[in-house]
Amino acid sequence: MKAAVFREIGKPLSIEDVQLPRLESDKEVLLKVKATGVCHGDLHVIMGDWQHEVPVNTPIILGHEIIGEVVEGGTKFQKGDLVMVYNAFGCKECKHCKAGYYQFCERVKVLGVHLNGGFAEYVKVPDEDFLMRVEGNPIQLAPLADAGVTAYSATRGIKEGDKVLVVGTGAVALLAIQILKSLKAEVSVVSRNPTRLAKAEELGADHVYYRKKTFPSLYTSIVGKKFDYIIDFVGSDETLDEVAWLLDRRGELRIVGEFGGQLSIPEQLLVLRGLKVQGILYGTMDDMKGVINLYNSGKLKTLAVPYYLDEINDALNDLMQERILGRAVIIPS
Repeated sequence: MKAAVFREIGKPLSIEDVQLPRLESDKEVLLKVKATGVCHGDLHVIMGDWQHEVPVNTPIILGHEIIGEVVEGGTKFQKGDLVMVYNAFGCKECKHCKAGYYQFCERVKVLGVHLNGGFAEYVKVPDEDFLMRVEGNPIQLAPLADAGVTAYSATRGIKEGDKVLVVGTGAVALLAIQILKSLKAEVSVVSRNPTRLAKAEELGADHVYYRKKTFPSLYTSIVGKKFDYIIDFVGSDETLDEVAWLLDRRGELRIVGEFGGQLSIPEQLLVLRGLKVQGILYGTMDDMKGVINLYNSGKLKTLAVPYYLDEINDALNDLMQERILGRAVIIPS
């Protein structure tokens, strides 16, 4: 089968003919890949940004945001079923797994990070319990498998009337804006990308703030405003600097982006305002069900931008240069 193989940090992926995966247990399922989303996490792995925190053994096939068609294996699905892959395969035995938070399992295995993933014509899924049947266009569905789950997780618990600041306008943020509007929250968005800000406004954002490069702070244009929730989909030094000052009393900062920033909050500000800080990593299978239901109800646009497998390095370059408005999605053929 054809696959895009990650062999060396900082180098383009190699398009190669590799061996078709072979099933080795009753729980494993072979999928014919229909579409796989391209995540910023793929870029972080390729560029070596996470090599100390998330070591990756090469060569490996990346791609963890997968929609596929069942070919063989397992007992819960029929051949030809279209399925979405929940990509964090936990041990099912630890306290985190038993609570449904497989992504925090110390022994977690992620397709496209620890195991061969979806930038290929076929992918082996190690446990059919982590598959969910879906219907529709695989290209449009693919972003839900990771970006959608993460956005749904990041907005959980927010209710009507809450004032929310969304930091960033990448694919996950644009999905979160739509979810927040479905919850009837008041949504503000700050970004340095005017094209994506316009898309955020089109998707329902109540207020948008453009960060000019000449501004000393990302938040200069928002001084004086306070928010119940701030969701940072970037996570850089720039976005985390001074962000806590924009939180209202008992406000909550949720950090999703993983661009390696450092968060520093004065202790008295944290205590006297009763602030909370939460890290968001992916989501649960219930979050996946929730975002699929929201999509099926017509309340979500995934903004998929398709590329063929042979064009995957173009997709990665376009993502790195912020030329993609939405989610790049790789289709094998």
